Amino acid sequence: MRKRGGNLQSNVRSKLILVILTLTGLSFFGLDRMYAGQIGMGVLKLITAGGFGLWFIVDMFRVLYNALTKQQYGLFGITSWSDNPAFVFKVTLAILVVQFLISTIGGIIAATNSGGKKEEEE
Repeated sequence: MRKRGGNLQSNVRSKLILVILTLTGLSFFGLDRMYAGQIGMGVLKLITAGGFGLWFIVDMFRVLYNALTKQQYGLFGITSWSDNPAFVFKVTLAILVVQFLISTIGGIIAATNSGGKKEEEE
């Protein structure tokens, strides 16, 4: 909780939105930090291209760990989550599985297409 003017202020956000920002790659541009209320950190992350990629990777693992272990505590100054951690866990896992399948299928297609081109050249 932050203190501003003597009042305690909570920063409640949706974990699902933070996960979606992360898994779509938009957190590379600092949108995850901006969503969490850390505008300055988000702009710095944007200017440095995700901290030259390292900051982006560290934040990505922190968000995914928080979602997949069903943590109740927040990240990036977020004091609590507005959605059910079990639901966010299921959605995060489903998105990761779909991304893995798409990557695998795309890799297989690319490998079979490039193998056909090599045979035609010979």
